[in-house]
Amino acid sequence: MESIALRIRKARGLLPFIETAKKYSKKKFKADIVAALTVAIIALPQSMAYAIIAGVNPKYGLYAAIVPVMISSLFGSSRFLIAGPTNAISMVVSSTIASLTIGGIAADYLPEEQKMAMIFLLTFMVGMIQLFMGVAKFGSLVNFVSHSVVVGFTAGAGLLIAFNQLKNLLGISIPSTPEFVHTVRNTFSNIDKTNIFALSLGFFTIAFVIVSKKISRKIPGPLLSLILSAVFVTVFHLGDKGVKLIGSIPQSLPPISSFPLDFDTVREIFPGALAISILGIVEAFSIAKSIANSSGEKIKGNQEFIGQGISNIAASFFSAIPGSGSFTRSAVNFSAGAKTRFAGAMSGVFVLIVLVAAAPFARFIPIASLAGILMVISYSLVDKKSLILSWKATRSDRMVLIVTFLATLFLELEMAVYVGVILSLVLFLRKTSYPQIDEVLPQGVEKRMKPVRDSECSSCRQISIYHIDGALFFGAINQIEEKLYSIKKEKGRIIIIRMSGVRIIDASGVHALEKFMSYCKRNDINVIFTNLNHSVVKVLKRSGIYGEMKEHLAEDTTASIALAFRKYIDGNKCKGCVSRLFKECSGE
Repeated sequence: MESIALRIRKARGLLPFIETAKKYSKKKFKADIVAALTVAIIALPQSMAYAIIAGVNPKYGLYAAIVPVMISSLFGSSRFLIAGPTNAISMVVSSTIASLTIGGIAADYLPEEQKMAMIFLLTFMVGMIQLFMGVAKFGSLVNFVSHSVVVGFTAGAGLLIAFNQLKNLLGISIPSTPEFVHTVRNTFSNIDKTNIFALSLGFFTIAFVIVSKKISRKIPGPLLSLILSAVFVTVFHLGDKGVKLIGSIPQSLPPISSFPLDFDTVREIFPGALAISILGIVEAFSIAKSIANSSGEKIKGNQEFIGQGISNIAASFFSAIPGSGSFTRSAVNFSAGAKTRFAGAMSGVFVLIVLVAAAPFARFIPIASLAGILMVISYSLVDKKSLILSWKATRSDRMVLIVTFLATLFLELEMAVYVGVILSLVLFLRKTSYPQIDEVLPQGVEKRMKPVRDSECSSCRQISIYHIDGALFFGAINQIEEKLYSIKKEKGRIIIIRMSGVRIIDASGVHALEKFMSYCKRNDINVIFTNLNHSVVKVLKRSGIYGEMKEHLAEDTTASIALAFRKYIDGNKCKGCVSRLFKECSGE
């Protein structure tokens, strides 16, 4: 039975904000307020722009920057990570809804209320999947998703965002389509319908954001560009000249939302929800770890799953689109001097205050200006340094990068996520399925070993020492058996197998060792296993083979050679070489 104290510690682990509150101070509060305000200034234009990517009214992006951000900051593992709407997640939301049909009608063409109900259901399912994975302690699985998947996906998403927003930048009206080729073709076939006023506002926004960033990163370029664009719209009556505007945003708290839970709809949405769950947690975890390299904090994968899960569940009930960790807002939070997780929570409060106080002015913001901001963001998504690294590192990384990038452009986005993740796992399994077995010689009798091929010593007449490095699991058994049976074997020979490099063994691995021992026994070959890892010993004991192996086990290489001399060595064969290689073991 767990003690009450242990249960309390576990409960506190699931509620990390409690420990933060206990150590909170006035000094930390001041630092958090400044960071929160800075983050909120960045979050306002970004959240509206990401809502545009998702194909919904910008107000739903603002809602996603309020309650979900507060929840993820309080419950997540990182004290600097800022969640909320992101470009990659919004792209997958758009793709998922575009492929969804309700009663034979595409979800994109449903009335806003019905379409948003589907998105809220999607958000709820994303949160439930992430929460389940966190509670089930699947956090470590994130480490098996190659960084090249994220790099390839974000680069592809950046290109998709740029071409999808080109129509808004040009001020032309064409049907939305998730297919990259159709989007490009439709845009350029209607380029003659460009609204020069919208295009001018878009170019102004792009130039303003770029120049302000070069002058000082402290200048809120995106927010100021939207304010100035809205002023131009008002002064020159650009709305009357065909420039599309955001429209009215309710001056109120995020409304409580509802959604259907019928089986057919859930089944249709599930693939997209799973893809967003995986992509979201990989994105959040990668960002949190990146900042942790500078902050020194320890990131817990399972807690981050739980934090993101609760955040998205809350989002589904507060009229928000799904979200994840934002690199831009998280980096700003850290660099602005945030001290605790409360900075993220307070940034959500500031966005709420702006929403309630300034919502009526948002109706003057031109869509073309948001498209301009997204153009800048899409360019920043192409991480050239990471692309070069993935391209040059290994052939596997290069393959994952190319396949994920192309899948992002030419497949449904949720499928692109699956393709990248599955390919990285397949390549990982392929690598781990080839354990190494090398023949080695001891340097005297100490534990340092040297491969035979690099040794000046000749092979021993009676003892062969082999070192296994790799996992002995079902995926590697064919290779391990092939290598074991290729070992030079002759009657009376002693084979010492060092297993210090084996950390994982399953039933297939145990069976392979059992078969090899039986083979050696039938052919009068003496086998000794040494340097067994504690976790391997536990599996051998549970499987019942440990008792049979016990007389063939030694603690280390020195002990195994000594055992060989006591039980199996023919002294006559060792004349002339024992003094050079095995003098101490033989006791001479």
